[in-house]
Amino acid sequence: MLRTLLAASALSLIAACGDGGGADDATGFILPGADVPASAETKAGDVPRDDYGRPFTYAYLGEGLPEFSGEMVSGETFTSDQLQGQWTVIDVWGLWCGDCMADAPYVAALASAIAQDPDLRFMSIHTPPNANRIDDAYGKYDSVQAYFDDKGYSYPTLLDADASIRETLDIAWTPSYLLVAPDGSVQGFRSELSAVDGEPVKDFLRDIAEVKKAYASE
Repeated sequence: MLRTLLAASALSLIAACGDGGGADDATGFILPGADVPASAETKAGDVPRDDYGRPFTYAYLGEGLPEFSGEMVSGETFTSDQLQGQWTVIDVWGLWCGDCMADAPYVAALASAIAQDPDLRFMSIHTPPNANRIDDAYGKYDSVQAYFDDKGYSYPTLLDADASIRETLDIAWTPSYLLVAPDGSVQGFRSELSAVDGEPVKDFLRDIAEVKKAYASE
């Protein structure tokens, strides 16, 4: 019932998040079962994308997120078991990524807003472009911590040192934002907060609230 509800409302409710989104742009909040527009560019072995390269879907949308683990910037060990039991927004990004840097102020605001919500948590995963470009991971910085110190940001961040987590989660674009339900399933996906007009953080949080409400009604 939940899947049907979410799929039926995908295009009308949140297919385009903010005034800048549209049917031809993969910048909205995408739900399980959402239709892929006819304008999407699809190559063999790849996900359908818009003309900028952003995906219209995510491999594990509507399914359980694969298990993963690693070391946090803080030095603590993280395992995906820790996602169980609570709604979580995961931001997959990299310091090498220009679109991620454009999103950075929005991410900081999003993390701050989520920190005030006892029913939602935020974490990010910093990843290289791929396993062949590990040395490019940090851009002009020596580390994620150096970047945080420079910008004054602070939020839980998992380090994907060798792109293995990126591969495990089948991330096709950075930045990618995943909404993970308490049962570990991915109930929402989007890219680039900075690519839309309006109030991207407020719009994203409103979209999340709508999904949580629908999920709870099941």
